[in-house]
Amino acid sequence: MSIESTDSNFKTLVGVIIQAEMDGKPRHELLLELGPTPKHILQAGGVRFENLDLVIKAKTVGKMHFDHGVSRGMIERLPEILETPKAIYHSASGTPGGSVVVMTFEVQRGYPLIVPIHAKKPIGRNRFCNEVASMYAKEGPNPEDKWEKAGLLIWKS
Repeated sequence: MSIESTDSNFKTLVGVIIQAEMDGKPRHELLLELGPTPKHILQAGGVRFENLDLVIKAKTVGKMHFDHGVSRGMIERLPEILETPKAIYHSASGTPGGSVVVMTFEVQRGYPLIVPIHAKKPIGRNRFCNEVASMYAKEGPNPEDKWEKAGLLIWKS
């Protein structure tokens, strides 16, 4: 089930999803629509990223909060965070040309938050979307220098 999200109700939906999981009644079937893919991601993603809707699965929201320890408030700000990235990199571990990693200005426990986004994922039978795959703190040494030296940098603010 797809739910059209706006900035005003995205926060509410995130709260509903987290509470449902805490109550032992996860709503993993829900798909939250974040709207159009932000222009920086489209431009940085080149031919991989088409001007498709950006979505996130409710299951991913739960994973971000419960597995990766991202606060509810930070998840609620996801649309805003994606509009103002610090840098965008090719994914070092994903399918070549299939995803990018958005590094944010936000930090968690002193580590930069990153948001992997997959390009043109099939959603349902006849629909494709760009999908937020996760959000987590990249622990360890700051990866910026390493990723830039590896030639993964696509765009930087």
